[in-house]
Amino acid sequence: METTATIGKRKQFSNRLLPMIKLDFYRLFHTPIFYTMVCVAALIPVLVLTMVGAEQAAAAQTFNNTWQVIEGQRGSTAGLMDFTNMANINMVYIFAALMLSVFVAHDYSSGFVKNIFTVHAKKSDYVVSKSLAGMFGGACMILSYFFVTIIVGAVMGKSFDLGAANAGSVILCLLSKMALMGFFVPLYLSVAVLFKQKLWITIVATFAAGILFYPVASLAVPLDAGVLTLISCILAAGIGFLGFGSLSSWILNKRDLA
Repeated sequence: METTATIGKRKQFSNRLLPMIKLDFYRLFHTPIFYTMVCVAALIPVLVLTMVGAEQAAAAQTFNNTWQVIEGQRGSTAGLMDFTNMANINMVYIFAALMLSVFVAHDYSSGFVKNIFTVHAKKSDYVVSKSLAGMFGGACMILSYFFVTIIVGAVMGKSFDLGAANAGSVILCLLSKMALMGFFVPLYLSVAVLFKQKLWITIVATFAAGILFYPVASLAVPLDAGVLTLISCILAAGIGFLGFGSLSSWILNKRDLA
């Protein structure tokens, strides 16, 4: 039998947090930056896979396997900051910073933040809602990158040799990449609420934060990922969600909303 506290929490979620989540997803779907960044994520593998020409022969030779444009396998990331190791699906995490920066800056410049907190006192609800919307947007970017890579690789006749990996590990890799958005999005959100409507400063700061934590995405999730990889990414996402989410709530409570 449900206790009064349990019923109260359920009503609190349905009456306060759920409408906030619905509102943020509505705003996400009606924000051009969401569709722009999904298209950008789709464009990246097209540019990488079509790098042909005499002056780019070495690069073209490097990207002769479709999976290389998604992620390397274990032990293949020795030259972490080398172009061939950076030109993969992990670039989506950097561009997700741009999406969230614009999303949050628009909240401030349009007066949405002031209006919402006039009738919605919980700053933590805003953080949770915005994080979930951002994670969804980031996951859509990853899926866009992944499927366009497969299509372009097939059209161009690139190799699909998985080497030590298999179809199952590729799926686990994809799921792990999406789960890691739960770490990066709250990180970007904490930076975005700090600088508020100062868009260019926010973009630079979130890009810097993304690059700082770039090795997390690159080293933690290889193409030949396993179940433990997915579990680790979910745990990292949980830590990031709680840690950076708490930081964002603290910043919102301490700073003026203007």
